[in-house]
Amino acid sequence: MKEDFNRLIREADSICILGHTNPDGDCLGSTLGTRQYIRNRFPDKKVTVYLQEASSKFQYLPGFPGIVHVPSDRKYDLAIVCDCAGKDRLGDFAILMEHAKETYVADHHLTNAGSFQYSTILPDASSTCEVVFDLMDHDFIDQDAATCLYTGIVHDTGVFKYSCTSPHTMEIAGFLMSRGIDFGFIIDDGYYMKTFAQQKIQAKVMLDSELRLNDRAIVGWVTIGDMQKYHVTTKDTDSIVTNMRETRNVDCAVFAYEVSNQVFKVSLRSNNNALDVSRVAGAFGGGGHKLAAGCSLHGGYRDVLDHVLQEIAKQLDAPGFKSRNDE
Repeated sequence: MKEDFNRLIREADSICILGHTNPDGDCLGSTLGTRQYIRNRFPDKKVTVYLQEASSKFQYLPGFPGIVHVPSDRKYDLAIVCDCAGKDRLGDFAILMEHAKETYVADHHLTNAGSFQYSTILPDASSTCEVVFDLMDHDFIDQDAATCLYTGIVHDTGVFKYSCTSPHTMEIAGFLMSRGIDFGFIIDDGYYMKTFAQQKIQAKVMLDSELRLNDRAIVGWVTIGDMQKYHVTTKDTDSIVTNMRETRNVDCAVFAYEVSNQVFKVSLRSNNNALDVSRVAGAFGGGGHKLAAGCSLHGGYRDVLDHVLQEIAKQLDAPGFKSRNDE
């Protein structure tokens, strides 16, 4: 794996790095961290990161201003695809993967069912940043690369508190800290800090939220009209489901936000190892991890939430399922 990764980079004159739509911390960290690593180890290589526009809170990441947001039909020698469970999750940038002479996929999504000649897909890894870290020659991970990789790990582990965090994850974090990164800033400014508008839309969601399925699930929603009223975009909602999850005794959190007329993205978080939300998302063509997943549905937010809750109930009502409410 490591040998193929570095060999393909060495042999390629032109390289593009891709990630999933609506890039989050791990997507940005893994793509930009890989870019910086290549620039350090192979300074003669031309490397371009293609992603949709991301939240401005990540603008501290080295290489962030250089991300290209417009797809291209250019034919690269190598496409490195990070944190993406399938070609369909690349959106309009999939054309770059299709046109590349070679492709290497680095991911940690359990639902990545793609068949690739070159790939490292490790569902037990905390993040794609952890995956790509293990593919790199660590002598060429400088402060800039470490800042990117640490960011991705922090976001996908919920600052090291999710069950995906392993001793190896902490070893990697320690190594990245040794590169002189401002780890306190990355955690506080990049993960916790919010604008006033983000605080208001989060408060609105929590005030309107409901407990469903005999108080085993907390649900919330945001419509396009809500976002217009509070002067926010979908990028300003990415931490809401995390805060919903931090509700005592609930088994899961469900957050639906409207991305176009009657089309909702649904984010799912589980607080119970017995509840696999990737199965729930998979029933609607989505995917993710056992404790964190997402999907898209058409309809009004009430219907969307009801459909998702019906799927969740299949697991909650299964014989022997122990709810957190029962503890």
